Amino acid sequence: MTIFNSLGSNYSFADAVRILFSSGGDEKHLELTKYLEGRYGGDATLVYKGRDALKLAFDALPEKGKIAFNGYTCLAVYESIITSGHTPLYLDIAENELDFSPETLRAALETHADIRAVVVQNTLGIPCDIASISKLCKERGIPLIEDLAHSIGARYETGEEAGTVGDFVILSFSQDKVVDAVSGGALIVRNKTYAIHVATPTTQVSFAQQLKDRFYPGLTWKIRMAYALGIGAPYHTLIRALGVLSTPFGREYPPRKLPGWYCANILRQFKSLEHTAAQRKAIADIYALSLDKRLRIPFDTNRSSNLRFPILVQGRDRLIGYLRDNGVHVSDIWYDAPIAPKKYMHRAKYSGECPQAEKVSAMMVNLPTHGNTAPQDAQKIVRLVDEWLAADADTTYIPAVITERTEWEGFMQKIRPHSFLHSWMWGEHAEATGSKVFRIGIKKGDDIVAAALFIKVDARRGAFLLCPHGPVLSATEGDAELLRLIARECTRIARAEECDFIRFCPLAKDTAESRTLYRDLGFRPAPIHMHPELSWMLDVTKSEDDLLREMRKTTRYLVKKMEKEGVEISMSTSPDDIEKFWPVYQSTVERQQFTPFKKLDLRKEFELFAKENNAAFFFGSYRGEVIAAAIIIFYNGQAFYHHSGSIQKSKDINASYLLQWRVIQEAKKRGCTLYNFWGISPANRPDHPWFGLSLFKKGFGGFAEEYLHAQDKPLTAKYQLNYIVETARRMRRGL
Repeated sequence: MTIFNSLGSNYSFADAVRILFSSGGDEKHLELTKYLEGRYGGDATLVYKGRDALKLAFDALPEKGKIAFNGYTCLAVYESIITSGHTPLYLDIAENELDFSPETLRAALETHADIRAVVVQNTLGIPCDIASISKLCKERGIPLIEDLAHSIGARYETGEEAGTVGDFVILSFSQDKVVDAVSGGALIVRNKTYAIHVATPTTQVSFAQQLKDRFYPGLTWKIRMAYALGIGAPYHTLIRALGVLSTPFGREYPPRKLPGWYCANILRQFKSLEHTAAQRKAIADIYALSLDKRLRIPFDTNRSSNLRFPILVQGRDRLIGYLRDNGVHVSDIWYDAPIAPKKYMHRAKYSGECPQAEKVSAMMVNLPTHGNTAPQDAQKIVRLVDEWLAADADTTYIPAVITERTEWEGFMQKIRPHSFLHSWMWGEHAEATGSKVFRIGIKKGDDIVAAALFIKVDARRGAFLLCPHGPVLSATEGDAELLRLIARECTRIARAEECDFIRFCPLAKDTAESRTLYRDLGFRPAPIHMHPELSWMLDVTKSEDDLLREMRKTTRYLVKKMEKEGVEISMSTSPDDIEKFWPVYQSTVERQQFTPFKKLDLRKEFELFAKENNAAFFFGSYRGEVIAAAIIIFYNGQAFYHHSGSIQKSKDINASYLLQWRVIQEAKKRGCTLYNFWGISPANRPDHPWFGLSLFKKGFGGFAEEYLHAQDKPLTAKYQLNYIVETARRMRRGL
C-alpha cells in the first residue's frame, strides 16, 4: 500500500462520499459556534480559512505595532500580520524544540516596546511552555494569541488544553489538519476587551470554490490509488493542470463566512476527536520507541496532538527519495524554510533572523500519523529509515565530472536561490564563445548534492577559473565539506590549466559564517564583482491588480501613459532580431559608457536559450521606431532581465516602463514565481553609476536580494597584478 503524509490522507472513500453530499445551513453554523464557545470559553466567529481568523484577531488589536511570532511558521501567519498593518517580529526557535523559548520572548519584550501581541504555535502539535510565556504577556499587558492550526486537542504541561489560556484562539480546519473539513477556521476571543473590535465577515465563499472543496477528498483518494497502481504521477499532474484541486494557498480575500455544510463536518470530527487523538498517539509511539534516538526532537506524545512526527536528518532529500522508491511519500515538508513554503519565502522580508529555524528546516522530515496510517505502515517506515541510515552512513561524498545534462538540470531544479548562469546552457554558451568549461558535481550515492560550473577565462591580467553564481549546494547537506571538496577539485583543474586564480561568485548569504568558510579554504574578497551581488526581485505570483497597486505611483502612471500614447510592445523568439536589438544596445553603451558584450556572443546566448523557448526579445516601439529593447531569459521559474537598451527620443516618451510591464505579464503566463531585474546599486550610494537605473527597477515594487561578495583564491604571484588592475578599474567606473 502506498503511504502519504497529505494529499487528502485524512479521508477514506466513505469520508469522500460524505463530504461530497454534506448539507447544513445556518443551524449547523450556529451549532458549531456554540460548541466552540463552550469548549474554549470565548466568543466564536467562524471563517473560511485559519488565516482569516488571524487577520480578524490582528485587526481587533487597538494599536498597530509589532507582532511577535514563531520564526518557523507558515507564510499565512506572516501575511496576515502584514495585511493587518502590523510589523512581523521573528522569534527564533529554541535548540531541540520547534517553538520559541520564554527566554527569547523575554529578550524581545525588553528590546521592543511596541510589541502588540504574541502568537504561540505549538508546532506539529507539540505544546510550548505556555505557563512561562503567558506569565510574561500578562506582566506586560500584551495579548497572547494561541494558534491551534497544528494543535487542536493538545495539552500543555500544566494540564490545560491548548486554546484555553490565551486572549485569542485561532483554529484551522483546512487540509491535513487534526480536524480536516478541507477548509474552515474560527476565531475565539476569550478576552472581552477585544471582542467588541472583531468584525463579522459578510463575504461569501463562491459556489465554484465550494465545489472544489467538495470534490477534493474524492479526487485525492483517486490520486492516491493511482500511485498504488503505478500511474499516480501523470494522473496527479493532469488533475493539477486542470485546476480542479482545492489548494491551501491562493488569492487573498477579505475574511469570508463559513458555509454550514463545512460546519457539519467539523462538528462530526470534534465528536470523534478523542478516538482520533488515540490513533495518532499510537502511531507516534511506534516512531518514538523504534526510531534511532539521534533523529528525534524530544517531546511527550501524551500531550501532543501528534499532527506529524518530526525527525531531523542530514541528507533529507536522499531519505525522502529512498522512502518514495518504497511507496512512502513524505516530500511535503512542514516546514522547509523559516517562513514556509520555501518557494514563497521571497514574499517575506526575512534577513537571517532565525538561524536555528534555518538549520531545522533543512533537516526536517515529517512522518505520517493520520488516521489512515496503520501500525504496520509505521513499522514499515521505521524499517525503511533504519535501512537508509545504515546504507547512508557508509556512503561518502564523491567528486565527479557531470556529463549528462538531465542529471545537472535535475539537481538545479531543486535549488533556491538559483541563476541561469549556472545552467547547462550557460556552459554551452561559454563553449560556443571559445572558453573551456568544467562541470564538477559532488555526489552522495547516486545523488548530486553540490554542483559547480567553471569557465576558464583567458585575460591579459591573468587566466582564471570563474564559477558564475556558484557553486550551488544542497541545503540539506553540510556546506563546509562540500565547499572543501569543490575547492580541492577546481584547484587541481586550475593548476593543470595554468590559471593564476579561481573566482567564485556564490549566491550564498553574506554572513560571518559563509565568509569564514571561504577564508578557511584560502579565499579572499575579490577586487570586483563579475555578476550581480545585489539584485532586485519581484514576486509575480501576485495578481496583476496587486502588482500595479504595489508599483511606485509615478511608475504606474507612466505604464498607463505609454499605453495611451501609443507605445507598442512586441515579443520575438527569432535570433535574427538581434539586428533590431543591437542599435538600441549600442546607443545605450555610448550614452552610459559601459563595456558592452560582443554582438556574436549575445546572438549565441539568445540562440541557445531560445531553441527551448527560454529566451525572448522585447521591443518597445513608438511611431514605428524601436526605442527600447531587452533580452529576457526564462529559467527554472524565474525571468531574468539580462541585457537591455533604450533611446530617449522625447522626454515624454519612455517605452521601457511599458516594456517591463509586458515582461512581467509574460513571466506570469509562463508560470514564473519571480522576475529578476538583475543588479542594482547599494541604497547608500547615490553617486553609483547604476543609481538611476536602480530607481527605475525599484519603481515596479519588489525586494532586494544580497549575496556574498565574489571570492578569489590566488594561485600564482600574478594574481597581485590582477588585483591592482581590477581595483583601478573598479575605482575608475565608480563601482
